[in-house]
Amino acid sequence: MLKNNFEKSKNYFKEKYGLGLDNPIVIIFIGYFLIFLLAIPYFGEFGLNSLLKMILVVFGNLAIFSIPFFINFEKKMKLDKLNLKMFSGVLLGFSMFFGVFVLSGSVLSAILFSGLVFLILHIFIKNYYSEKISKIMFLIGVVSFLAMVLNYGTIPITDYTVRMAISDDPLRLISSGALTFASLFNFGYFLVSFAILAVTGYKANVLVLIVAFLLYNYKNNKISAKKIFLIGIFTVLFLGIMAKAILSSSGQSWSLNFLEILSYRAYFDLMTLEKIIMYPTALYGKIAFTPGGESLIGEIIHGYRHNITSTLFGPIYLDLGYYSLIFSLIFGIISKLIYKKSDTKIYSIYGAVLLSMCEIGINYGFLVTMLMFLYVSENLHKKPIINKKIF
Repeated sequence: MLKNNFEKSKNYFKEKYGLGLDNPIVIIFIGYFLIFLLAIPYFGEFGLNSLLKMILVVFGNLAIFSIPFFINFEKKMKLDKLNLKMFSGVLLGFSMFFGVFVLSGSVLSAILFSGLVFLILHIFIKNYYSEKISKIMFLIGVVSFLAMVLNYGTIPITDYTVRMAISDDPLRLISSGALTFASLFNFGYFLVSFAILAVTGYKANVLVLIVAFLLYNYKNNKISAKKIFLIGIFTVLFLGIMAKAILSSSGQSWSLNFLEILSYRAYFDLMTLEKIIMYPTALYGKIAFTPGGESLIGEIIHGYRHNITSTLFGPIYLDLGYYSLIFSLIFGIISKLIYKKSDTKIYSIYGAVLLSMCEIGINYGFLVTMLMFLYVSENLHKKPIINKKIF
């Protein structure tokens, strides 16, 4: 009886509002729910007042983010009359140009980089439905990983110094992106990609790979919510084991086991969010709207310069305070456009990235990535889906 009522309720919200497991609202809710759940052993460190403030900020922003999904904002804002292909292209071009210019100080480098990215995107879009695209992307991913290993002379997860050195390495970024995309075509590709990304040593990449694979098969009715739940438990446990392995290679001495590390990490994320909420002034774009600005969170909040995770809405709240609600509305509008217009594979990767950002926090790189997804979504025509059970 209880199970039947749950199924009816789930189907009602999915059919009426599109609130399935693949919906951005649900993805963000699950991400924050897991963080709060894992941090429960440390709730006593916060106090009731701090917990209530964090819940208010998080779910207040999520509520505003959700508004576009419940109203026909396209007509109300006359977005249907706006050339979104051109508009998204202009936004993406400007964001890339600005990012490269700030980091390099060179106008020429910014122009060349932006032009190269647009060229690659259009080649990708033109060949998206080619039968060879999965093999090509898989090959690019594997070769990029091997080139990175040869360049550094070791497997990244075994050497903490190397792992930190490849954080912005183009080879790592190309490898993780190409392998994640290729894994959606073939379960064998998924297994190989899983192994490669695991030994690369970045938990976020592994999470994106698994979640993208699950979302893609969920959207194509190839896997049930129950199986996603079970695989989700395995994923959390595996990420904990990865965290323990990474810390072991760093030379740091931690007495916590892999589950306790996950719990402490969630507590640290919320502790950072708590300090952000209590910070006396807004930083007006120095964090999320500045390339590399996320490293300032550690310096400002904890007193040392380091990339500190602060949960999805943390950096935006530090930048804008209560005005972060305006950003969350725009964020929701763009996410709905990607959700509604993207090809299934493209959205599955975006949804997976969105979940990973629930811990990391919005940064400039994510904003550029989001605009890239929007641009591809507006320029790529959908292809009919053929359902085929794999589980």
